[in-house]
Amino acid sequence: MHFLKTTSVLGLALSFLLLSGLFAQSKVGTSAANFLQIGAGARGAALGDAASTTYYDASSIYWNPALAAFSDNNQVFFNHTNWFAGISLNYGSGMLNFGSLGSFALTFYSLTTDQMEVTDETYQDGTGALFTVQDIMVGLTYARALTDRFNIGATIKYINETIWNTSATALAIDVGLTFHTPLEPLHLAMSISNFGTEMRMDGTDLAVRYDPDPTVGGNNDGIVAYQKTKSWSLPVILRFGLAYSVIRTENVDVHLLGDVLYPSSNNNYVNSGVEVGFNKRYYLRAGYRQLFLDDAEGNLSMGAGVKVGSLNLDYAFSDRGVLNSVQYFSVAFNL
Repeated sequence: MHFLKTTSVLGLALSFLLLSGLFAQSKVGTSAANFLQIGAGARGAALGDAASTTYYDASSIYWNPALAAFSDNNQVFFNHTNWFAGISLNYGSGMLNFGSLGSFALTFYSLTTDQMEVTDETYQDGTGALFTVQDIMVGLTYARALTDRFNIGATIKYINETIWNTSATALAIDVGLTFHTPLEPLHLAMSISNFGTEMRMDGTDLAVRYDPDPTVGGNNDGIVAYQKTKSWSLPVILRFGLAYSVIRTENVDVHLLGDVLYPSSNNNYVNSGVEVGFNKRYYLRAGYRQLFLDDAEGNLSMGAGVKVGSLNLDYAFSDRGVLNSVQYFSVAFNL
């Protein structure tokens, strides 16, 4: 049994290394459902999105589904972020722990705009009709410990993007693992996110009037036709994570974290963060995003958290360059 578990882990690790070759040539800005690249949870945001290695709350499964195996509690988690230009980001997750059987989680992630007025060539100031843009993801996660050092997990996702009466859907999977090295302060992780089908917009808003032969008179010059849009792949992200405990005492914990990212829709870069915990109750965090990425915008982030009984409250401030900054508010309740 031990041999089978070890072989499974090594096979998965080899798969990650082979998949990394897919991203040798980056296709910057050529993916759909890009809201999936916006991190979930105040803790991860405060750490500069370097959160694939250590478990804190149910938002951890966004970065690496294997982290759900570390949870000893049932938990409900919610995060709200006011993004830019009237856009709201909401992330919620409910997680159940079944002991040696593993952990399950159900996740909902949405990006929603304020209502906007429809315009066309005739009514450039607005027709009076209103529309919204909404992106959603619903995911089901399972994770468990393979050995005392290896955890593995996966999330199956349903993804939908809707603009007025036009939408696109896709299915995807996240897979991850964590490894507690024999060097006790050092932890490693790998994950691949959003590996799935392509998305193509379709709907009544793509209908047009079409004349199949404008050189012939008397034919039907108003046939309803639909424009066929191009299919786009999801933003696949390969992560290699590292966490190192610099200080671990009864009253103070200091952790250094780093993630190396290989995204399919951008060039490679590094995220880094530091977390200081006091009495396993109060936390201060800071991070730096997108190291070594040309033309990166808004790198610094910081935040804090507190555990009050069964309640976790967390806050993060993230600089976003020319787009100013955003703030994250998260709450988790252990059941």
